[in-house]
Amino acid sequence: MYPVILTKKARNTYQRLTPKLKKGIDRYISYIAESSHFGAKIKKLEGEPGCYRYQGGGWRVGYEVIEGEREVRIYMIRPRGGAY
Repeated sequence: MYPVILTKKARNTYQRLTPKLKKGIDRYISYIAESSHFGAKIKKLEGEPGCYRYQGGGWRVGYEVIEGEREVRIYMIRPRGGAY
């Protein structure tokens, strides 16, 4: 299990969410911390080494796995339509 760190941009987005959405995103973050590389809702991003996205409901969580520091850095939390 890797510790999860939110970038400033991701943290700002998270803080603006409703309590109901935060609860869902918290579940996604827990799943990412447990299984950051593989899963039914996890996809490795092409052309971005070490970067993945988690697809949950209508939301996308973009993150980078930093093996050297043994951590996961979340850089994006967005609704599906505005994620890419």
